[in-house]
Amino acid sequence: MVAGSLLGLDKGSILEVTHCFPFLAPRSQDDYEDIGGTEEDVDGEEYQMEMMKMLREVNVDNNCVGWYKSIYAGSFCQTPLVETQFSYQDNLCNNCVVLLYDPSAICNGKLSVKAYQLSEQFITSYRAKSNSFVSPSSILVQLPLKVRNSSLITALLHDINESRQLKMWLNLVDQNTECANPLERHLEHCCQWVDDLIEEQAKFQYYLRNIERFKDHARWLSQRRVDINDEEDDAPMWKNATSPPRLDSLLIANQLKQYCLEINRYSAFVLSKLQLEVTCCKRA
Repeated sequence: MVAGSLLGLDKGSILEVTHCFPFLAPRSQDDYEDIGGTEEDVDGEEYQMEMMKMLREVNVDNNCVGWYKSIYAGSFCQTPLVETQFSYQDNLCNNCVVLLYDPSAICNGKLSVKAYQLSEQFITSYRAKSNSFVSPSSILVQLPLKVRNSSLITALLHDINESRQLKMWLNLVDQNTECANPLERHLEHCCQWVDDLIEEQAKFQYYLRNIERFKDHARWLSQRRVDINDEEDDAPMWKNATSPPRLDSLLIANQLKQYCLEINRYSAFVLSKLQLEVTCCKRA
């Protein structure tokens, strides 16, 4: 998995992304010893600032308009992604976006690149550190995306299309078992996310049981004081424990919705293709 910074121009309602560069890859302590430095010598923010200065010297757009991240099998609804995107929209610009690229979707013959932003409703709630309910589908908002290739890239694509490299690559894709059945892969990941959702719901159930247990104990003490005519209020004070955060469960619910949409879309395509084959066989 890779990630990096997006550079471009913000033109009102249109955000143009013209350049990008990757973030520093995480290194172990042994790697720092091999290059003769320490972990403090390499700073991510300093590296990004130096990169943008160098790009400005060669007349490349150096305005940060967001970041990009690769994902696997459509899985992206996670807390670190939301936190990073919030820092971009809150500190840099409200129009900053995150581009998500799924290399596994290429096996199905499509370029899976999607642009997302955090909704204003969620940003307001997250900035206030509120734990109130937010609709899972309103956390991340997908934006329309248009890809424009330069003349050199267009010429390269035509050259690859006419050469044998594309056919050889397609043969390798057909032999790849992961690409052979995307429906099965989506179902497996969907089951894993359902297990995660069950774990998150168990935290809320444990929290609610503790509240009910305290209320039952308080009612028992109140009834006991009535029976013995005790006017002293010796009921224990309820320690207002913080409830489990809702964000994780909301993101999991949104991810499950995305998987269900992909499963429905792919299943509809396969069933329509199967129905067409059955009809052709009957007529033959």
